[in-house]
Amino acid sequence: MTPNTNCAPRDTHSPLVTPQLHALALGLSTECDFLNAVVESVTEPFYVWSVGGLLLMANRGWETATGVRRETALGKSCSAIFPTDMARRFLEVNRLVIEQGRPVQEEEFVDKAEGRIVYLTLKFPIRDKSGRIVAVGGVSLSKKA
Repeated sequence: MTPNTNCAPRDTHSPLVTPQLHALALGLSTECDFLNAVVESVTEPFYVWSVGGLLLMANRGWETATGVRRETALGKSCSAIFPTDMARRFLEVNRLVIEQGRPVQEEEFVDKAEGRIVYLTLKFPIRDKSGRIVAVGGVSLSKKA
């Protein structure tokens, strides 16, 4: 995940801003920095797509799993990043999350030179303050032994 410089300043009314969080953050200056550090610590693919299918965020695990550099993929459509079959499946699962308005667990795959890697993926809606789904987040765990 490339550092997000657009995070708002610390909101003292946020339920995430507690003395315990500040202690855990170990010197990270903002809540955003803390959350970025958490996402980057996840070794498996962790990512966020807009409801329109644009990649908004991806961690190092996503980059390793897909073989695609985040810097070249962020802001691009799923179909511009991935081959047709992969993009179609990713978008199908995203659509399920949006239609059902709840987390969905499905299998997805990434085709690489060494072969197909199947993932058990949990995707979830991300809502704005009014409750409208604005993005789909996901984390994928490889099913290979």
